[in-house]
Amino acid sequence: MKKSKRTKVRRFKSVLILLLFGYFMLGSMAPVLAVTADAGSGGATPATVLALAKKHIDANEHEKALQLMQTFVAQYPGAEVAAEVYVQLAKCEKDIYEKKRFVMVDRVIKSYENVIEKYPYSELGAQACFQIGQLYEKELKDNVEALKYYEKCVIEYPVTSYAASSLYRTGQINEAEGYFDMAVIAYERLSRDFSRYQIAVDALLRVKDIYASKMEENYKTIDKTIEAYYEVIGNYPENKKTPEILMELAKYFKEKKSDTENSIKTYQQVIERFSKDKKAYEAFEQIAKIHVENKDYKNVAATYNKMYETYPEHENAPKTLFDIAQIYETDLREYKKKRIDDRTYFRLEKTNLNEAIKYYTKIVDTFPQSKYAPTALMKIANILNTDLASGLEAKLMYQAVVEKYPDSKEHAQAVEVYNKMR
Repeated sequence: MKKSKRTKVRRFKSVLILLLFGYFMLGSMAPVLAVTADAGSGGATPATVLALAKKHIDANEHEKALQLMQTFVAQYPGAEVAAEVYVQLAKCEKDIYEKKRFVMVDRVIKSYENVIEKYPYSELGAQACFQIGQLYEKELKDNVEALKYYEKCVIEYPVTSYAASSLYRTGQINEAEGYFDMAVIAYERLSRDFSRYQIAVDALLRVKDIYASKMEENYKTIDKTIEAYYEVIGNYPENKKTPEILMELAKYFKEKKSDTENSIKTYQQVIERFSKDKKAYEAFEQIAKIHVENKDYKNVAATYNKMYETYPEHENAPKTLFDIAQIYETDLREYKKKRIDDRTYFRLEKTNLNEAIKYYTKIVDTFPQSKYAPTALMKIANILNTDLASGLEAKLMYQAVVEKYPDSKEHAQAVEVYNKMR
């Protein structure tokens, strides 16, 4: 009997719990049920759904608004108002995400502030201070607060790497916002106080870029840019970026100051100090280009010759020799004026043509399988035959083209000329 009575009590409690649960659930779902009931009776409009959702959003109850709209579109996906509800639903989800993100960021900031409070003069404190600045800058997009913490890091933790990073971020923020003078001050302080760090090089390069491209160009900014270049090169002569910086400076001399002399000298520094760096080969090419623009073909040939001697096994070595030979054959072809019996005669000088033959021969001997070899051999034959009147030697060269390079484009012409000379 007692057992039966206990069973009845348990059942009553279970029913009571279910009733209470149902009551609370119905209470929380009341807005949804009201809207869906409206929709079922044909009375649902954008206003009934969206107005109630907006009411929740205004009350900072995004989750309730989201639940309301999700229920509506799930039950009535084809309703005319569904598209607008979907749009508002997406915005609501975004707001929820942002709210949660800001809450999380705020918690992280408070945790870092606890670190600063507990370990005020430690590396951990410096790291926490810098990270708070990062959160304000990157996550909250609040540069004013970010700069406050970066400044705090520099002042309170002046000898840490985080102070260096804080100065760099300060420079970056000011640069992005157009405060170039402030950016330069931060970068220059970084380069001065933390010269042993790689970030100091990057800071000086930012100074160079600000003067070179961000500020209005005039003689002062041009000179400041060159000063910045020299400061990097002087302070960090063996830095991995130095060859590239020297190349930029050489180009800057030429383009901004029309100073080809200092441009060439700077390119030569790359060649002399960093001969194994790929920039050294490029420096040779740029020097040659300057001489070509000045129509100084003797120095073009001399530059190419030094480039070949420095890099005799480079993949472009045959072309380099061919270019030298072409310069001597064409660009440095000379005629001497001579007066005989009141008449003026022009005599072809042979010296440079012999130089051309020398370099063409070097191609054939050193790179016989190169695509330049048959052309070089044909060039030798033509110079001997046409310019130097050495028919017998020329004939031997044409014969060599015929026998050694039967598949070359020069073969047919060599056969034709050779047969005429027999």
